[in-house]
Amino acid sequence: MTIPAETWPVNLTVSQADDLVMLAVEEGIVEAERGDPRNVTGDCTAIKQAIRSRLREGDRRVEAALTARQWDVTVAALDRNVLRTLRNGEPDVADSFTKARDTVLAQVAEHLPSHTRQNATARHRLTVEDAYGYLLFQPSRRGRYIFGSGNAPTLDDLGTPSLSTIGIGKAAIAQVRSREVNVEVQVLPEAPEPDYAAWESIAEITQQWTSFPYPELVLAVPGQDGTVLWDLTTDLWPHVTYRMRLSINASGLAAEDHLLQMWPAHTAPPAVHKPI
Repeated sequence: MTIPAETWPVNLTVSQADDLVMLAVEEGIVEAERGDPRNVTGDCTAIKQAIRSRLREGDRRVEAALTARQWDVTVAALDRNVLRTLRNGEPDVADSFTKARDTVLAQVAEHLPSHTRQNATARHRLTVEDAYGYLLFQPSRRGRYIFGSGNAPTLDDLGTPSLSTIGIGKAAIAQVRSREVNVEVQVLPEAPEPDYAAWESIAEITQQWTSFPYPELVLAVPGQDGTVLWDLTTDLWPHVTYRMRLSINASGLAAEDHLLQMWPAHTAPPAVHKPI
């Protein structure tokens, strides 16, 4: 006899409930097209059915009950869509998704599954020559660790002067003003405090790392062979949005010093803590 999984209720507006149904349908389609590598299409179907079954004409609010895993998938879908709509220049839609996410978290955050968190550090000295900077990316195929050429790509508007992205989950780019740069990259379990005294400039963005089809995180100068730093743990899925912070010292140095930190976090707008 199968024991039903415990569910947790969340009180939503009808508009929020409609949004969650829409995202569950879209998420299920995308994952099915990928072969459902994370085994969530069944969760997406269950989310859609559970919320739809509670919708009644004329109601202004809905109480939906899902398992902890299903709420986890829901929050991840909301985070990704906050990021997508911010990048698309749709702040009102992003705000709507953010409010829905925060409504869910306020009621069930303590019941969501725990996930393994990474803690790793790598240090490299890069020669950027005529390139616009260096980047982190995940490869489209294993063994292909070169990213484009030295010509600057079109960066997303959703970024900062020193740190930005290309596409959703494609790459994070740090811009460099000198020919060489000392880079320390850290993956952390949670957000560290910014060190305002130690760094001349500090900026943050949100980046989505899909770890699909491959989880390797590669550090590279465009047009040069990249270095695989480590695999990003897929145990963190569906929390695949990371906060990334770049701290820079550049004044009077032949080579800039960069500290690039990242940790799993909910989507938030770019922030410049200390301008260049």
